[in-house]
Amino acid sequence: MRKESYKSRRWWRDIRGVFGRPGRRIPSRLRESAFTLIELLVVIAIIALLMGILLPSLSRARQQARKIACLSNLRQMGIALETYLPDAEYRLPPSSCHIQDPNDHWLYVLARYTREQLLFRCPSDLGKEFVDWNRPLTEQKEARYSSFAVNALLDPIHYRYGARSNRYNCVNNIRRPMACIWISEAPDTESFRLADHIHPESWEGSAEYAKQFIAWDRHKGTSHYLFADGHAEGLKFEQTYDYPGTCNWYPEAAPKWPENP
Repeated sequence: MRKESYKSRRWWRDIRGVFGRPGRRIPSRLRESAFTLIELLVVIAIIALLMGILLPSLSRARQQARKIACLSNLRQMGIALETYLPDAEYRLPPSSCHIQDPNDHWLYVLARYTREQLLFRCPSDLGKEFVDWNRPLTEQKEARYSSFAVNALLDPIHYRYGARSNRYNCVNNIRRPMACIWISEAPDTESFRLADHIHPESWEGSAEYAKQFIAWDRHKGTSHYLFADGHAEGLKFEQTYDYPGTCNWYPEAAPKWPENP
């Protein structure tokens, strides 16, 4: 201990002597242990190089984590849906077009059928203001319901299928539930303030027009979809809507196009 203390005092005395007396030569043992300017620049260059290599990888990792969280959210919705359907005679919960009480909203309905907390916001969604379900919805006209929207063709009533109850609101009447999309990711635009459903019948076979209503590029060229049977997938939009080939949006025909789209 005394030896170490002696060395420390001696080193500090040398440093103090250098800075306390202008022109004083730096002891050789200090010169040998100090960085030269070239060495310091090399270290900085190596650190900058490592950061340039690692930062893109970290960014991709964050994007992948957000993508996984979003897909996990939809899968939780799918599990809740499978639990809910037997209690509801296999009819899907309604969008905001067909409710008066916010407690009947499909988001709230699904939340009651899962032990996990449903996170209605995708981590990659850039929207700022979302609905506070503890306040009246009429007071929140600038907010958004969630990062997701339901397919209006599967609502309890839809004019395409007549003025009466929509038979395709019942999962058992859908041609192939595993091929029919019920929930998609909604874009974070002003048009989706207090909007929670989309109308594929208005797209008229145009994928470019349809993309205005889907967050089709939220996850590096893909988006997440929940199908009527309760399973979720990450897909390119063209894999779900490509006239006259594949169409996963019309319950009477999916995965094909109906005779009168």
